Amino acid sequence: MTQKRLSKVLVYYNEEYFMPIRFSYDGIKIFIKTITSNWIESAGRERIYHFSVLTNLGAYNLEFHEALKKWYCHPSESA
Repeated sequence: MTQKRLSKVLVYYNEEYFMPIRFSYDGIKIFIKTITSNWIESAGRERIYHFSVLTNLGAYNLEFHEALKKWYCHPSESA
């Protein structure tokens, strides 16, 4: 299993929602072609936003940890 890594993410944001547009992985800037699914995981007061995305380099999973204000990324297991 690939370990998730801290990542920088460029995000489209408006008052109703946000979505990732681009992220970095291993120092490479990767543009997102499609978001295939997204969901929110709640654990007490912590909320984690999950995005499954497709790029030219394959499928990835992105997570935004709301309390930490940090993004994490790892290649999709099904890629």
